[in-house]
Amino acid sequence: MIETYLLRGIAEIDRCGSFTAAAKALHVSQPALSRAMQKLEGELGAALFDRTAGRTVLAPLGRLAAEHARLVLSALDGLSAAVREADRAARVFRYGSVAPMPVWVLAPLLARALPGKTVESRLADADAPLVAALEEGTLDAAVLLRPPAGGGWQSKAFLRERLGVLLSPVHPLARRKTLRFADLAGETFVLFGDSGFWIPLCRRKIPRAEFLAQGTTEAARHIVANSDLPGFYSDQAARLGPYPGNRVKIPFRDPEATATYHFVCRADRAGTLAQVFDALPSP
Repeated sequence: MIETYLLRGIAEIDRCGSFTAAAKALHVSQPALSRAMQKLEGELGAALFDRTAGRTVLAPLGRLAAEHARLVLSALDGLSAAVREADRAARVFRYGSVAPMPVWVLAPLLARALPGKTVESRLADADAPLVAALEEGTLDAAVLLRPPAGGGWQSKAFLRERLGVLLSPVHPLARRKTLRFADLAGETFVLFGDSGFWIPLCRRKIPRAEFLAQGTTEAARHIVANSDLPGFYSDQAARLGPYPGNRVKIPFRDPEATATYHFVCRADRAGTLAQVFDALPSP
């Protein structure tokens, strides 16, 4: 069997155009490369170089050998990459979510249901890109606002979240029991980090509103605690920790302000996630 370093040697000579340049690219001495090419000629039983006084160049057979060497090396590199990716996929569970809350809820559940796996999550602001990733196989599962249409999917509703607004006690609407999005037209809001689909929803539903997006939840909390600017909260997030104490929490009564999250995977992967589906709570 021909060793791969011999194939890399002749491919590099063909690419660089000379032994000197190829040896430099391969980080070997020129004499060592010359000996390797003599060994390759012996392995193939053919002269691959035209040798004249002070000059050695690839012969037609050498160029043919270099072309095939590149094909073999490319196949070997592809094999290595495929094996590494398959090994990684076997050890990593990848899923996406349209909102951060389901990620926080799922974290301990997935750790118990998928022991030994590294869990990776990502946020999107709509169902569509996550469904596309499921179809492509770049995600193992996704948390969506509604299951995809058609067959070929397994899904389960497991969490419901309701959005509300944080107002200063002196705000004209602070005494209301509930509000509609439209009641806050023209307001300037502080956004609590990456909120997934909630951000475009609020942009659509609250006319003429301005949004000051903060990079972290801590930064948003600080601004809300030290200003009269309104912010947003959810009933689920409120269970994880207190909001600034100088705020009044008022839920939205618009139907769109309540989201039901569905854990979804392709039907052909449902068997490997049976423990996850069994552990999901009811909304």
